[in-house]
Amino acid sequence: MSQGINIPAAMFLSDSFRPSIVTRNRLEGRPRKEDFDRSLRAEVSDALWKLCRQWQFGEFQGEDAGSAVLAKVQVDTARIDRYAVPGGAAVSYDETLPLEAKVERETIPMDLATRVQAGRHWLRLLRARTGADHRATYLTQYAFDEPTESEPVAHLRSDQKARQLWEAVKARVVDGGELLEAIRSGAHAAFVQGSAMSDADKAAALAAADAFLAWYARVYSQPEAGERTAWAPRYLEYQFACSTPADKTGATQTVLVAEQYHHGHLDWYSFDIGSAASVPRRDPEGAAGRAAVLESPPPLTFIPDVVEFAGMPNVRWWEFEDQKTDFGDIRASTTDLPLLMLAEFGLIYGNDWSVLPYDLPVGTLCEVRGIVVTDVFGVRTFIRPAGRGADEDWQRWSMYNLTRAPEGGPADLRLLLVPATGKLEEGSPIENVLLTRDEMANMVFGIEATIPGVIGKGISGHEAAADLLRYLTPEPPQPPAAVVATDAVIRYQLGTTVPENWIPFIPVHNPGSNRDVRLQRAAMPRLVGAEIGSIVTPRGAILRHGLDVPEPQPYFVLEEGVPQVGANVTRTFQRARWWDGRIVTWLGRRKAIGRWARGSGLTFDQIVPRRPAPAEPQPG
Repeated sequence: MSQGINIPAAMFLSDSFRPSIVTRNRLEGRPRKEDFDRSLRAEVSDALWKLCRQWQFGEFQGEDAGSAVLAKVQVDTARIDRYAVPGGAAVSYDETLPLEAKVERETIPMDLATRVQAGRHWLRLLRARTGADHRATYLTQYAFDEPTESEPVAHLRSDQKARQLWEAVKARVVDGGELLEAIRSGAHAAFVQGSAMSDADKAAALAAADAFLAWYARVYSQPEAGERTAWAPRYLEYQFACSTPADKTGATQTVLVAEQYHHGHLDWYSFDIGSAASVPRRDPEGAAGRAAVLESPPPLTFIPDVVEFAGMPNVRWWEFEDQKTDFGDIRASTTDLPLLMLAEFGLIYGNDWSVLPYDLPVGTLCEVRGIVVTDVFGVRTFIRPAGRGADEDWQRWSMYNLTRAPEGGPADLRLLLVPATGKLEEGSPIENVLLTRDEMANMVFGIEATIPGVIGKGISGHEAAADLLRYLTPEPPQPPAAVVATDAVIRYQLGTTVPENWIPFIPVHNPGSNRDVRLQRAAMPRLVGAEIGSIVTPRGAILRHGLDVPEPQPYFVLEEGVPQVGANVTRTFQRARWWDGRIVTWLGRRKAIGRWARGSGLTFDQIVPRRPAPAEPQPG
């Protein structure tokens, strides 16, 4: 005999109980004739029951409305054709390069790994063109040379991996960085003509030099000679402007200003409508020979498509619905307004929205003049753009609209399709700077947490600073000289120091103001090692602004640019595929929220307790 198991009924009546249909039968017609007319009628046995259910659900209540069947759209478009940075001349722009790469890209540093990569590629390219190995010929002129300045030598010798790579390639691989500069300056052509290569190999080497430059330009997207960067060091963000034609002739333009771009992805919210002075007037021929005019294509007619989402109630009430979304299981309180609005949209107005597909090229500023909708009754309705009125009217409904930089005036209802990448790959940071406040020292420190190593990859700034000090201090520190015994319990301390990857920024007055301050980059002296007394400078490019010029310039950061929680600035390689299939790689910067204030321990003129001398061990 089998023994039954008693299960409490409360387990089936809990709050989590959800009724569902787990099985169902499929009813199909089985025609026995070749004539399918009756089968296709989908006859029902109880038509009165169907009519009653329709009446119960309000299907017979007239709403004096019809479903949209046709829609005619008129759109005016203008393409972005000019680009400018603060203090620079406006240049032509077309969609051959993503706008993000145009804004962010900077000169690729010629680190050791990049020079080795370029040199190895040159040797392969030259062998393929000439069929011979000219390594020995090029090593006589373009071999890796030992650095002569003390600071590069210290950086190379203190980095173990960089030193090992240097010893491995210095007599075997051509210095690709030096070769690139020689090709650009014309020195390489003179070297080839004076070499012992045959005339055919000389011609092949000169042709290979052009292919070498094209290869490097294809691998890395870099600014052209004389092109100003959009990075604003004072604000720690990018600032630039673009323009589009505003009339049929192209004589006037609409300026799009981006003054606070730092998050790494360009979209419509990065721009405001600015003044025409931000971008100078365009050339008559426009950008890259393209006619810079406002385009008004003929109206297009579409069949509206109903907006659908997962779990949406079916339009026909007698259809079975899937179980992707259970609107009956929504548990929202009276204060959860977004959830209640979403549920109302899904249950009541879900099938009241339609979408019209309209293809636009990237880099387009478009304006929807209007939409004419024709319903099933033949009634035509003209729909104007929503959000008309004053730009500062808080009751105005707007979405995806651009704000006018000069406040006031009518609202701008145009839509911007930015020529930016949809998805990109971001490498590990080669530089990471954390700007943090030290309230006790009354200054800001730029902590180089990650710095570009000699090889090129990002290395720990803390470890690099410790390795550099060990290299500069080969001998163990000498014990302090004997001091006179005293019973003093305190001692005077002139000051302390901070690690070399901590770069100080001190507050200074703004010109013409006694209250407003800005942050100026300062320097700490090196107190140990062979170069005692020398100035510690940043090793990364973010904080070295103004140092790598013939006449070094001071570097200032706005005081409000470093909030209480700090700021985090990184440099990373970006890689994306553009609309034409090309791969674009560039080096850009990002700024994000940092961490809370950190104490550096930097103090001056302190009275500290005197440490008692260690007790001498007693014999026996």
